[in-house]
Amino acid sequence: MKYLSQVIDETLRLVNISFVSFREATEDVFVNGYLIPKGWKVQLWYRSVHMDPEVYPDSKKFNPSRWEGFSPRAGTFLPFGLGTRFCPGNDLAKLEISVFLHHFLLGYKLTRTDPNSRIQYLPHPRPVDNCLANVTRVCDEQ
Repeated sequence: MKYLSQVIDETLRLVNISFVSFREATEDVFVNGYLIPKGWKVQLWYRSVHMDPEVYPDSKKFNPSRWEGFSPRAGTFLPFGLGTRFCPGNDLAKLEISVFLHHFLLGYKLTRTDPNSRIQYLPHPRPVDNCLANVTRVCDEQ
């Protein structure tokens, strides 16, 4: 289950359902030498946060092991938002993903129709063919 949790976190890092959020600057702030005046709206693109190579080396690679003993700093892992808009159902969502994957991985086999399909990166990484596959139930050996 520990590795499954790492797989889920890595998946959420790479493919986030909400890919942007908007915030209002509550005071004048300088970011990389640019002034963002109080009252301006700022768009946060989660992909730029989750693909930051300084936080996630080799960021385009799916690597669940990167989560082994790694606790991201606040604001560097945002699959469920942050602050007052943090999703209250985040633990339930992760539990549902875990239960689904447990049953799916033990009871079914997925065979990609085109395992060499190119990857499209906008708005988030996904195969161009939308991961078309045949799903077959694995027979119980009892």
